[in-house]
Amino acid sequence: MRYVLSLAAVAIMSASAQAGGCFGGKVSSCCSAPCASSCSPCGASSCGSSCGNGCGQSCGTWETVERTVMCPQMVTETRTITVNVPHREQRQGTRTVCKTVMDQVEQTYTVCVPYQEQVQGTRTVCKTVMDQVEQTYTVCVPYQEQVQGTRTVCKTVMDQVEQTYTVCVPYQEQVQGTRTVCKMVPVQKTRTVCKDQGHWEESCDPCTGCKKRCWVSNPVQVEVPYTCCERVSEEVPYTYCVTKTRQEQRTRTVCCPRVVKEEVPYTYCVTKTRQEQRTRTVCCPRVEKEEVPYTYCVCVNKPEQREVEVKVCRMVEKTVKCRVCKPACE
Repeated sequence: MRYVLSLAAVAIMSASAQAGGCFGGKVSSCCSAPCASSCSPCGASSCGSSCGNGCGQSCGTWETVERTVMCPQMVTETRTITVNVPHREQRQGTRTVCKTVMDQVEQTYTVCVPYQEQVQGTRTVCKTVMDQVEQTYTVCVPYQEQVQGTRTVCKTVMDQVEQTYTVCVPYQEQVQGTRTVCKMVPVQKTRTVCKDQGHWEESCDPCTGCKKRCWVSNPVQVEVPYTCCERVSEEVPYTYCVTKTRQEQRTRTVCCPRVVKEEVPYTYCVTKTRQEQRTRTVCCPRVEKEEVPYTYCVCVNKPEQREVEVKVCRMVEKTVKCRVCKPACE
């Protein structure tokens, strides 16, 4: 890459050198730019006796030619390379697995077979017997009795009382004050602007001899007046009303409640009790125990030998085929 860049730089430098030397032999001799004036583009005063018809062999001409040079440029190309790409494929293999097989085996075991047997026994039974018993008991008999007593009663009495209270009476008062008022005032100011005070000039093309007109720029900073509005604050007096209050003493008659206690006699009934002895006949239960024979069944187990078929699990070798994944890069 560095070698290609070096070759391109050498080619560009050689092309520039040939362009500065009047394109290497297409013109016998070339005049420099100071030889020509605006009216004599061939420069007869310094390059020959006279220009003759147009620009002769003694003065030469300026030409523009095209040269092909090599410039480095980065491009993207598609190339084919060989890489190892893993993929999956199906292959056949064998492996040993354990399979469970059920075999029928004769096995002897002992079981307990129940049977019924009659057994004689006795049990104690409790029997309830009711006896008639005379019983004496005491009862409380209520009765009413009149009792005299007194109780305190609270009675409310209203008294007329003179009361003095204070009220706030509002009134209006004129107050002088000032407030700030903003208004817009026109103000004369100046600002600096840039103006182009250039002029047109005519010049002659040194190669074609044609006159052309071009603009010569002359930017000048100029102060320009303008009017703008500014906000001015001003204190203005004014009169406004303020509501104030003053305190005044006034008198009024109010009803003040007062509680008075008074003893009042009254008669009330009191319930009292007196005890009395009474007799009654009640049934009193009594429990008697009695031995009663009875027959009951008992379940008894006796061992017996029997044969039964059971399933026994054992491991048997067997060869099976299965699929495994093997990478292609192996």
